[in-house]
Amino acid sequence: MHEIFHHLAPFEVHLLLLSVWDYLRENSPLPQKFTFRAERGVFLRDFSRDGDVGKHLAVLHSVLHKN
Repeated sequence: MHEIFHHLAPFEVHLLLLSVWDYLRENSPLPQKFTFRAERGVFLRDFSRDGDVGKHLAVLHSVLHKN
């Protein structure tokens, strides 16, 4: 997300950061949400189990369409 900050007004950056904070508050990065992929040797998270992420992406979509 940081790649677009220089294109945005300060209040838009504020809105995006609030949106990220809301997402993290509702979908905390608990270790139980990660699974180990032995073939790649990494832990990955399945975001499809997080429920409706659309409400968190609405702010991003709005800001991107405005700019």
